[in-house]
Amino acid sequence: MAVIEAIETIYLEADVASVEFASLGSYEHLQLRMNGATDSTFFSGTYRDAALLYFNTSVATTNSDYSQHAILARATAVNAYATATQHYWSAAGSMGTSKDAEYYGGAVVDILDYRNGSKNTTMMVVSGGLGPDSSGATEFVVNINSGSWDNVAAVTKILLIPDLGTAFKRGSVFSLYGIQE
Repeated sequence: MAVIEAIETIYLEADVASVEFASLGSYEHLQLRMNGATDSTFFSGTYRDAALLYFNTSVATTNSDYSQHAILARATAVNAYATATQHYWSAAGSMGTSKDAEYYGGAVVDILDYRNGSKNTTMMVVSGGLGPDSSGATEFVVNINSGSWDNVAAVTKILLIPDLGTAFKRGSVFSLYGIQE
């Protein structure tokens, strides 16, 4: 039977530009649960804001070693895409935008075999959020996304930054769990 243990929970008492988990423990897998929003006012019409994940750094990088596949279902359309050689991995649609707290998004991110130094780390997210569509009306999105970090180093740190906004909003919550099988 798998055992899941809480490692750390970060409650934002003020807007912050990034969130970092630097003590990951020694589990087989990690699970990151997020509920929050960014200060983005961008009317994308495609998705809500996203939390971008970077491994083993405290600043955004340009290493081009992340890839992903995503399916986003919106109220009015469905989008699917694949990207390679990205500088980050995106938990697309996981964050609400500059609307009130009832519009915060949520996500569950699984980071598999993060300590294995002989293979690439894989990730998967299921997320959803509310935000403005291209006309400014409230629209929801549900996202399923998988990806990999093309690096065989063990993951020792996780950095999260907003994609479209400049800060995660006050009231956002980020919880990291360790899973031992």
